[in-house]
Amino acid sequence: MTRPYPIVMQRPLSALQKRGLLGLGRKSREPDDLPKPAAHEMLVYRVEGEYLPDFGRLGPRDEQVVQASHVSLVDMSRDAPVLVAVTIQSGEASAFTVHVTFTCTVNDPVVVVRDGLNAATVLHSYLTSHQRLFELGLARKLSDINEVIRDVSAQVRAYFEVRPITVPGMTIRLAGVEVLTPQELVEFKKTLWDKEREHELALKQQAQTHRLAYESERDDQTLEEVRRRHRNDVELDQRGHDRTVQVGDQRHQHDMEVVDRRHEHLIQAATTQHELSLAAERRQYARDQFERDVELINGDTRNALLYAVASGQIDQRELVAELRTEAARESELADARQARDRDYELVKQQQDRDYKRIELEMERHDRDATRAERARRDAADREDERRRFDANVQLVQTLAARGFLDTHNLPVEKIIAEVLDTTPPAPVPKELAEDRPKELEEERSVADELREENAD
Repeated sequence: MTRPYPIVMQRPLSALQKRGLLGLGRKSREPDDLPKPAAHEMLVYRVEGEYLPDFGRLGPRDEQVVQASHVSLVDMSRDAPVLVAVTIQSGEASAFTVHVTFTCTVNDPVVVVRDGLNAATVLHSYLTSHQRLFELGLARKLSDINEVIRDVSAQVRAYFEVRPITVPGMTIRLAGVEVLTPQELVEFKKTLWDKEREHELALKQQAQTHRLAYESERDDQTLEEVRRRHRNDVELDQRGHDRTVQVGDQRHQHDMEVVDRRHEHLIQAATTQHELSLAAERRQYARDQFERDVELINGDTRNALLYAVASGQIDQRELVAELRTEAARESELADARQARDRDYELVKQQQDRDYKRIELEMERHDRDATRAERARRDAADREDERRRFDANVQLVQTLAARGFLDTHNLPVEKIIAEVLDTTPPAPVPKELAEDRPKELEEERSVADELREENAD
């Protein structure tokens, strides 16, 4: 019986009873309760619905081992061979047996135990899902065992390359494909060899018989001469009768030839019709095969190359060259896309820089306009202060000229300090003075107004 893989053994664990006086003793598993793992095996416990791998550190008294309800023994060997056998029908009443070997390695024992994986069952389902494999032998006889071996091996390897199997917690690779010789073919070959040996013995016996006959013939030459003379005499008597019989035989032979020619014509017509039917069936089969091949390729260049290798149209070296050419073409397309992306990024960066430059120029223009407006207002304010200062000075001069400062005991210094603004305004810049409105320059001073009032 084949050992199961990767889960070698599964065993439920019963709940432990309390030990010692008053049930205060420490619980422990018996040595026979737990499987004994080999160097390439690992135990996985199920504790309260969770799975706990044992890396060789848990003992029978460990709390997790005591509380575990189930234990599994997992084979952790690297590249463990798993043999899967399938049967494909031939064009005759028998079938071909195909053995496919896979190499398996467990990566995560917890996932394997949780999913309850059986590598042989999973791989058998994987192979039986490829319907094309079971159609390869329908057009073959048992004697075409060599062609079946080549087609099956190529088909399985191409299927594994196009649709590799993926099993959680395991790594699976294809190791080899073998087609067993059917027992009927072995027996047929043995029978054929026996017949050939019997024929060879018969030939040797015949040669021995001919040799003995030759020796006997030499001894009977004299008797044969006597018999020949007697036969000549008998033949002379029989010639007349033979001529009559010969004419009747020729007439009968002519009639038989006419019947044979007619029969051959009918057979030839039936044979031609049968050949035409077979040719039509072959063409229909070729069309169906072509449609299945197109569906299998599905417009993918790599699938087409793999199918060409499987069908013997190209070899492995040409396949590698074509795959390299396809990879180079994809690399060129990727480089072209990257170049376009870089050009687009450079154009975008240049546009961003131009936009920022325009924003900076607009901000600089706004600052210059604001600065010019502020300078214009400041110049106007200074010009107003200067005119007010000139008016005050003229007013004081007028008061002094009319004698108000001499007649009245006025605090001239206090008036000048508190009433009049004796601080002269700052000079107006040349460029602002040139921009002063003409109507401001034509205004009359306060002193002229006072002078006109006194004249009245």
